[in-house]
Amino acid sequence: MSVRRHFSLQLVLIFISLLCQLNARTNLRIAVLDFQNLTGREEMNFLEKAIPQILITDLMLCDEITIIERSRMQDVLDEMQLALSGMIDEATAVEIGTMAGANTILVGSITVGGNVYRIDSRLVDVATGEVLLAEKKDWLSEDEIIRAVDELAEAIIRQLTGEYVAVSTDFEIEPPPYFEDHVLTMESAIDKPVWLNGSAEPVYLQIDIYSKEIPLRERIPLNIALVIDRSGSMARAKKLDYVKQAAEFVVRNMDRDDILSLVTYESRVQVVLPAQNIHNKRQIIKIIKGITSGGSTNLSGGMLEGYSQVARYLQTGQVNRVLLLSDGLANQGITQTGKLREICREKTAKGMSISTFGVGADYDEDLMQTLAEYGQGNYYLIASPEQIPRIFTGEMSGLLAVAAQNVLIAIETAPGVRVEKVFGFPTNVQKNRTEVALGDVFSNDHFKVIFQLSLPKSIGDSLQLAKVSMSYDDVVNKGERVETGSLIHIWGTSAPEEQNDYFNPYVGENISLLSSTQQIQSAIQMVEEGNVESARKELSKQMTHVSNSVQKYKSAALKKQLLTLHRYSYSLENIDRRPEDEIRVMQKAAKYDLYQVGRGKKPKPAEQIWLEKPISRDTTDSQNSKEKIIREPVKPRKPPQNSSNIRYRRRVEPPKEKRSSSSDSKPVINPKPKPPKPVLIPRKSGEKKSVKAIKPQKSPEKKPEKTDKPVSKPADEQTTDKKPTVKDKDNK
Repeated sequence: MSVRRHFSLQLVLIFISLLCQLNARTNLRIAVLDFQNLTGREEMNFLEKAIPQILITDLMLCDEITIIERSRMQDVLDEMQLALSGMIDEATAVEIGTMAGANTILVGSITVGGNVYRIDSRLVDVATGEVLLAEKKDWLSEDEIIRAVDELAEAIIRQLTGEYVAVSTDFEIEPPPYFEDHVLTMESAIDKPVWLNGSAEPVYLQIDIYSKEIPLRERIPLNIALVIDRSGSMARAKKLDYVKQAAEFVVRNMDRDDILSLVTYESRVQVVLPAQNIHNKRQIIKIIKGITSGGSTNLSGGMLEGYSQVARYLQTGQVNRVLLLSDGLANQGITQTGKLREICREKTAKGMSISTFGVGADYDEDLMQTLAEYGQGNYYLIASPEQIPRIFTGEMSGLLAVAAQNVLIAIETAPGVRVEKVFGFPTNVQKNRTEVALGDVFSNDHFKVIFQLSLPKSIGDSLQLAKVSMSYDDVVNKGERVETGSLIHIWGTSAPEEQNDYFNPYVGENISLLSSTQQIQSAIQMVEEGNVESARKELSKQMTHVSNSVQKYKSAALKKQLLTLHRYSYSLENIDRRPEDEIRVMQKAAKYDLYQVGRGKKPKPAEQIWLEKPISRDTTDSQNSKEKIIREPVKPRKPPQNSSNIRYRRRVEPPKEKRSSSSDSKPVINPKPKPPKPVLIPRKSGEKKSVKAIKPQKSPEKKPEKTDKPVSKPADEQTTDKKPTVKDKDNK
């Protein structure tokens, strides 16, 4: 009997010990204080709150960790008459953690040495005051801030739980394969491959355009018009000097075979250098240095003259672009944004593009961005002279590595399906056809174009949603016109859980990003209307929304959006005491951040979406596919093996006399002779060596789940690639 009692007592003690261990593991309560900015740079102050919030979002991915609420932390610090951020020693940290009910407390700071920033953090045990973890993470850019914070969060989780929890995207997708020698490839995906019949929810179609890295070769020539604002306001803060430095930078990076023209404008427009080859760079730079300021701002006159100079030697197979630099408002000539926008659209149809550069705090950023969007170029904010080399290096490196020109994306929707919105790009709509012109696409580039679609009330079992096509001039292969495309299918269901199982998280991630971008734009507009308090509330709301999305998608792009939110939110502090110029620059910087997000250009590998592999199929399907298609469920947050899209492609050979396309929207340019050269000198082959991108990791193969019946392939299937499957609805 005593043996049994002794054995029972041992079991009880073991059970109590296990309960204590489990309770200890499930009661890891962490208090996170704001990090102190010790860099001495005010523009980095927003990171005091931004870094802790991203850390908290990462740590919440671990089920065993509980975060002490920020409001509770603020109450404790108010009681102790301390700031949420600041240098706190271990003894004070223990006291704060004890009052907040935490097991551990995280404190840290941000320092700088040269151009390298550092996060210096300490994780302190509240019971003993012992430093459990001391980590230092360095970074150079915002992308590296995210990496540094993610690594710190993973180290904290590993220290407290002994386990590894990934706080960033689980895997990366490498770009899809390219067809033969084509320089561009197109992939597409929808957020809800299975749609709930009777639902009023929109469907989002994402089209990704990839350009492959072009090997070293003789680049295509440039035909550039530099249009410089020399109005009286340019004399202030040495803005004209900065612009002239930018112009000199452009000249030095052009070749003898390139064509350059130089136009200045104020009240009057003057052609300082008519379009000609770069014969004497020193002489051209001397002309640039002699530009002086004075007068009003006839922006339209300068822009039109720039287009006129480019048109003198306009031809295919070269970059025909206007570079417009201005610091003010259009107050002479054509000043209406709508009319200027239509001018850019007309010139784009003729094969010319425009990039705009806003200088300082006084220019109209909405106008400059609109001109660039409708002119198929880029918009840049030059807030300080230090940014000029980086900005113009980016613009010129792109122009020197053009892979394709006149890139056009078009979708033709099925009856009852409408395109409600296209994010970030102007469109041309004709009945059920919507076109998006991307203009020039550079080497090793990536664009995302997202369409919001509305569907009929019911689509039955399936619907051919749209036909997507891409056409472009292949610069690498001497300008031949190439066209490729795919048919997009969607399936219907009456089961909400089936729709959720099929949801594509990588399209959903981008939708969440664009949705928050629109709300931040609304907050910026509130500030311009003087409603600062409403803007603060909207920004706080968006911080919560984006944090929730980060936990759902583990997205680096959404974490960068948190940085944008904190940066703008911090800039609204004490806004009543800020100078007017500083407020205008602040607004422009916030809009510029959102412009870059809205363009959907060049995401990191972790931000890329899963897309279908190419399959060879007949493209003569009806609007409602009658073929028997089998699909299998996709587990949440795992990549679908393939999407439902049916791909087709064809190469279009341009006629010798005149080139045409099915959309009839690509410009037709009659070749014009190049300007005469005084001396014929062989072209130098000193091209820039392109930086080879790091090959992203391949996504793990998804093992197919068992189905009620074997997967059958359509009779016309020509590939051995595995096709996505779905349970037959009759066998449910």
